[in-house]
Formats: sequence, structure tokens, C-alpha cells
Amino acid sequence: MKRRPTVRQQRLNNNPTRRRLMLKRLHQKIQQRRRQQQLLELSEQWAKAC
Repeated sequence: MKRRPTVRQQRLNNNPTRRRLMLKRLHQKIQQRRRQQQLLELSEQWAKAC
């Protein structure tokens, strides 16, 4: 039996602008997480070098 799409999914499917904004926010979060990870690794390398 197929599940009916939720209201949230319907809104996203019907509104490309909202979907684009959601993807943009998600992408920003991913980039921020990567930057944080790179800084953490860099600080660990500095700690080992000193």
C-alpha cells in the first residue's frame, strides 16, 4: 500500500523556491560542519608539532 505524501512534502514539491531555500540551508550546514572539522584537524596537527 502506497503512503500518501505528507503536507510538508506536498508544499515542498509544489513550491520550487521553498525547496531551493531548504537545500541552500542544508548545504550551508554541511559546509559549516566541514570547516569545523578542518579547523579541528589543523589544531590537532599544531598540537602534535609543538
